[in-house]
Amino acid sequence: MTRLSAKTAVVTYKSDNAEKSRLQAVWSIALFMVVFPLPVVYPLVMAKTVISPVEILFVFLSIASAFWLFRCLSNYTKARDSRLIFNEDGLVLPRKQGDIGDGARGLSWGQVERIFVEPLGKSDEKIVFRLGKGGETIAIKTSSLGVEELDKLISACDLWAEKTSRDKSFDNMVEKVVRGRVEAEQTSFTGIWMEEAERRISTTPFQPLEPGTRLQDGRIKIIQLLTAGGWSAIYLCEWKGKTPAILKEAVVPPTANESLKEKAREHFEREAVLLSGLEHPRVARVIDYFVENSRQYMLLERINGSTLRNYVRDRGAVSEHQALIWAREIAEIVSYLHSRTPPIIHRDLTPENLVLDMRGSLVLVDFGAANEFVGTVTGTLVGKPSYIAPEQFSGRACLESDLYSLGAVLHFMLTAKEPEPLSVNSPRKINAQVSEAFDTLVQDLMTLAPSGRIASAEEVGKRLSNLS
Repeated sequence: MTRLSAKTAVVTYKSDNAEKSRLQAVWSIALFMVVFPLPVVYPLVMAKTVISPVEILFVFLSIASAFWLFRCLSNYTKARDSRLIFNEDGLVLPRKQGDIGDGARGLSWGQVERIFVEPLGKSDEKIVFRLGKGGETIAIKTSSLGVEELDKLISACDLWAEKTSRDKSFDNMVEKVVRGRVEAEQTSFTGIWMEEAERRISTTPFQPLEPGTRLQDGRIKIIQLLTAGGWSAIYLCEWKGKTPAILKEAVVPPTANESLKEKAREHFEREAVLLSGLEHPRVARVIDYFVENSRQYMLLERINGSTLRNYVRDRGAVSEHQALIWAREIAEIVSYLHSRTPPIIHRDLTPENLVLDMRGSLVLVDFGAANEFVGTVTGTLVGKPSYIAPEQFSGRACLESDLYSLGAVLHFMLTAKEPEPLSVNSPRKINAQVSEAFDTLVQDLMTLAPSGRIASAEEVGKRLSNLS
């Protein structure tokens, strides 16, 4: 079974090391402000004309305070990145975390030999990941996590970690967290259908439709379940007796309160209306949307062909000439979405969501993360970490976020390698055949600050034309 998109959980925790570094930084600033001016102030106050041992001491202390300030600020900058990223492929650690080990790296679930819970006291525990038998351990104190963050971490491990790696102590932790959820208040409704069960474990499992099920008075017949996760499913179906199509199904969890249920339904309808108005040769058409048996549905045109990911996986990195052709096509798609009223931010532009049609042109086939640019609903993180712009991790998706993803897709095309998450990637470092101009374009798209990226998809198209 092929997953059409990868869900991601970002866990933020209060690092002891980060708090210690913050306090050191505060004290170093205070000391610097007092000590650094002394070599200048002392001679003026004492009316000295000859350098005394005291002045030499003050100069030494001034230099030392500056050095300590630089070191403390540097340590704090590294330590304050307190995020762990989990998805179906594995986990990504921050660049520097004294609590849990040093060095930025991505770990596959296959590298995690055992996950267990180690008690530190009556009210404190730590979740331990052991990498290989007798290998390195990564420990995270539960006291450093809020209730919601612990919930996300436990859910991510329960959903994606290999079952054989889970110790009995971890399973007991899962049960405890599940019991604690019953009284927890729901805090997010964006993507409430598509993300809920993958972010949280549910006691009322969602049941996908069986093949042969008919909807809309028989107009739609379910042929095959393509993927299911959380409170959602995607099916291959038959429309009006002969036309193959894709049906996306979403269910509001019964545990959601009525206010959030209503907001979720309203958001679904707004998004469906918005997407059904799209008409572009390189965008899969939304045929219909409806609600039946308290389930929301979106019927989309089926595009026959290979995904860009499968194409690159089978054939390797594409030539710069071909990458330019496809880059112009993607830029045209993004420009079209951003030119709508209101503008549409896709938020999940990845090689999985781009399909090569029979003519060899790319078509955008999935709108799982599409969102009106109206700011009425806070974004919920969707997508692969390698293709997500930094601002999306804090729920601040903007038009420039899609441009970062475009740069990440180009990097993948040119190298056949996943871009490093939360980084400015250079395809030329991996593939020397990439020209400096194209490499610069990719880096300009993947600048970490949105304001530093190329201004628009239209501008991207112009720069691509200059590369031809």
